[in-house]
Amino acid sequence: MGRLLIFFAALLALSAIGILVWWTWNKVNISIQRRNSVFEIEKEAHEKAKKDIKEDK
Repeated sequence: MGRLLIFFAALLALSAIGILVWWTWNKVNISIQRRNSVFEIEKEAHEKAKKDIKEDK
């Protein structure tokens, strides 16, 4: 009976650690994706501005 309780305690602890790692990675990944999308929008605006300047000349 004691071994079974130790097994379930270890299983619970490893599951909690796994969920914590997954949650942390998810937060980091979402932050990186948001930063990249903002960078892409800025890059597109910069390219459009360059194109407009070339057309004005």
